[in-house]
Amino acid sequence: MSQMIKRALIYRADAVLLFGILLVVALYFGQPFLIPLFFAFILSLLLLPVSQKLENWGIGRIGATLLSILLLLLFIAGFCGVIYAQGTRLVQDWPQIQPKLLKLLNTVQAWVQQEIGLSPQQQIQAVKAQLEKQSSSSGKLLNTVLGGIGGMVTSFVLVLLYIFFLMWKREKYPEFILKLFAVEHHPAVQSALSKIAKVSAQYMMGRLFSMIFLAVFYMIGLSIIGLKNALLMSWIAVIPTLIPYVGAFIGSTFPLTMALVSGSSDLVLPTAAILVVAQAIDNNIIEPLVMGAELNLSPLFTIIAIILGELLWGIPGMILFEPLFAIVKIICDHVPALKPYGFLLENEVKEPQWIRKVRQALGRTSH
Repeated sequence: MSQMIKRALIYRADAVLLFGILLVVALYFGQPFLIPLFFAFILSLLLLPVSQKLENWGIGRIGATLLSILLLLLFIAGFCGVIYAQGTRLVQDWPQIQPKLLKLLNTVQAWVQQEIGLSPQQQIQAVKAQLEKQSSSSGKLLNTVLGGIGGMVTSFVLVLLYIFFLMWKREKYPEFILKLFAVEHHPAVQSALSKIAKVSAQYMMGRLFSMIFLAVFYMIGLSIIGLKNALLMSWIAVIPTLIPYVGAFIGSTFPLTMALVSGSSDLVLPTAAILVVAQAIDNNIIEPLVMGAELNLSPLFTIIAIILGELLWGIPGMILFEPLFAIVKIICDHVPALKPYGFLLENEVKEPQWIRKVRQALGRTSH
């Protein structure tokens, strides 16, 4: 009897391991298809309330869907327009920035010489060697860049098409999933689908609200201290925050560098203070109020999701794998055999009582 139990446990472990390997392989080789589809899935849930509101005003399903997508395109175009307008100002300020940038580079060179032992001449030679190496394959590099741009355009078009079809026939997909299960399991399946839709939409809405808050805080704070191109630096600093944890550190390098090269050294500490205060408010007040415990994902597995996402899908994976792990947790919570894995993924950090009270006062409760 014990031998049969051991064989069963070994068989189950082998099955789980094989499934995990096949899943990783499918995610890696399926990224050209899966990345646009998953982006479209989350964005369609974000746009769904807009489409439903337009339909309530008497606009047909197709018209409401197209108008929702148009609003998304206008938002993206407006954002890019602001970046472009501010970028032209940065180009105009370049003659004043260049001397200070050269001074900063000289300081870095002196530090490298002191810490590593490479003289400025050796550092320049190393950079030239790398440039020559890159220039020798310039044709390949150009093809790679052009291919990357073409791939981005294709993926963006695919995202828009997926959004349209996901929103247009949105009742069909839950019905299809229900048909895969016996009738007695339909309540649990409907509960899981409802929670997945809510968590995915809430995640994107929370990220968007967080980015807007940070951008406004940065713009006001950096403008008050007199940092040049404060609007541009604010938006550039905010974009990487789409990536949890890591994005805030990446984004902060841009305004800090601008403070070093465009103003006096006295601007560095105020700039750093503004960045730290904004992130502290966002992490401890804004995100808990907007997203709360909706994702309910352990910080450890959030970091694992970011790392695994980068390994499999690159930067898109760093953005998408956190909500993907949250969806996996919801599925685990609704499948009895997988509940231990849902428990493993669950967030151990309890929501502060005052955050819960504020959310309840605003009419929102966490689960």
